[in-house]
Amino acid sequence: MPSLRFEPWLLNEQNAKILGLPAVALTPTAQLVANGQESVWFDPDAAMAIWQGPGFQHGFPAGSLDEALESVAQQAVG
Repeated sequence: MPSLRFEPWLLNEQNAKILGLPAVALTPTAQLVANGQESVWFDPDAAMAIWQGPGFQHGFPAGSLDEALESVAQQAVG
């Protein structure tokens, strides 16, 4: 998994559709960060993250966006 820097992305219907996220992912508290090859969606109210890599998506529990990004950095998802 590449270690590219994640940047905030606008979480709107178009970006969610492009990333294969369900419509329920568009919550007021959800955050989306991405780089050229991966994205991480995180919702603190659900304590859940979804990592999207090339051709693969994986949901996992996370207490914060930083925790979700750490799991991705440690290749603990996917």
